Amino acid sequence: MPGSAGGGERHVSEPGNAVRPETSVAADRARAVLPGSISALLMLAVALTGATRPRLSWDEVTSAEVSQRTLGQIWRLIHNVDAVFGTYYAFLRFWTSLFGDGELSLRLPSILAMAAAVGLTAELGRRLFTPLIGLTAGVLLVIVPNTSRYAAEARPYAFVCFFSMLSLLLLLVAVGGRDAARTAGPDAAATGVPAARRRYVWVLYGGAVLLLGAFHLVALSTLAAHAVAVGIVARRRRDPRLAGIWLLTVVVAVAPLAPLAGLGARQDSTQLHWVPPITASAIRRMPAEITGSSPVAWLLLGMAVLAVWHPARRLVPVAVLALAPVIAVAVASVLVTPMWVARYMLVALAPLALLAAVALAAGAPQPRTWRGLLDGRLLRIGAVLLLLAAVAVPGQRAIRQPTAKNGPDYRGLAALVGRYEQPGDVIVYPPRNRAMRAGMDYYLRRLPSRPRDVLLSIPSTRTGLLIAAEHPDDAARLAGSTGIWLMVADRRPDPLTVRPGLRELLTTEYAEVGRWKRKHATAVLYRPRR
Repeated sequence: MPGSAGGGERHVSEPGNAVRPETSVAADRARAVLPGSISALLMLAVALTGATRPRLSWDEVTSAEVSQRTLGQIWRLIHNVDAVFGTYYAFLRFWTSLFGDGELSLRLPSILAMAAAVGLTAELGRRLFTPLIGLTAGVLLVIVPNTSRYAAEARPYAFVCFFSMLSLLLLLVAVGGRDAARTAGPDAAATGVPAARRRYVWVLYGGAVLLLGAFHLVALSTLAAHAVAVGIVARRRRDPRLAGIWLLTVVVAVAPLAPLAGLGARQDSTQLHWVPPITASAIRRMPAEITGSSPVAWLLLGMAVLAVWHPARRLVPVAVLALAPVIAVAVASVLVTPMWVARYMLVALAPLALLAAVALAAGAPQPRTWRGLLDGRLLRIGAVLLLLAAVAVPGQRAIRQPTAKNGPDYRGLAALVGRYEQPGDVIVYPPRNRAMRAGMDYYLRRLPSRPRDVLLSIPSTRTGLLIAAEHPDDAARLAGSTGIWLMVADRRPDPLTVRPGLRELLTTEYAEVGRWKRKHATAVLYRPRR
């Protein structure tokens, strides 16, 4: 309780501590927030750097298109396709109604979510280990190229990383009660914390688990780490009720996700048809695909493996958190349907960084002055981080290239159309292609004029799908046009194979006057024969 000593400086008493000056308590509190704050701000700055340079990916143009639908249209969509992204689409609908659907606006929620995820990772490291380990883990995540890539991606994966870290941190608070002093770890005693507050934290934890699954069901595999952490604490306290409370909270949290899981299971043939079966070579490539850089991946994994030489009690839940998503996706890929995709396992990056940080910074002194930063062990940590950053530079540059994202270069194709388009031109897209029409529409609308999409019959917003319906009489509708732009979503030698019904028209009445190849796409311009 607060008190006074002889009318001088006020003091406060803390459990297990002698009376300490209030200024010292304030300084400790300030130091406590530094690892998370510094890491989050650093991640925010790095993620914003060049965030709009890459054009939207084929998945991002889908996000952009669906974000302009009404909630009723989104509800209809998820009953046919993309059910697992329904929560994200609904959120993006709300966001773009306030801030628009420009490239930065579409990506900003993910940038903020990833910055928060990195900050929470640093805070988790501080609570489980030391402030230095927390800060080191945060900096490691900032260095990893794919942390920036998926921060600047208008898809739900950054949110999954955020809710993964938030749920584990809330679980730590719920079972530890206090600020989980770094010497206590996840099984810190819950004494001194009001029961009402603990119940409130459990409710927040359940909400975080619900949102984790709502943004991506595969991420619920991280609950294996939660089970291990609770099991360790319950065993040490000889309190099986703790495990029961956790299990009840999780069951209540995930129960509302059952309809979503049912829809997703029925849609797996359309959602994952493009994923090849898991192979040994695919497994070998996965570390580089998760991190965005092969050298960074193996350096990070090497440091993480070295963490096994440190006390295991607090490392076990972190190790399980790193392994559970990878194992879950691998098992599902073998037994259910192929889903061996790097972005589905992005949640493994944060615990991997924590393990690497433990190996790198455990036992190092906690600097309290500028002079303390000159300690030799701290300098070695800095040198390793600088080495890793230097190794990551090519990967960081690569993810910021204009065509770094998956799919065709819609922005480049739209600029091409804008350069050569004439009044009366029309544009033709590959049939039943979900992304080419959405991507071109997104960028063409920024031009003063654009070719007419004369084959469009029913927009995708009204079909309840991601593809639009087209008029069947394609040749008749194109006849007489001053120019026909044919967009092909690959670089095939004969572009007319994508629209065989137009071959006679385009080879007899029109002549090809231009053909341009862009990433994963070909644009062909036809003009009437003179």
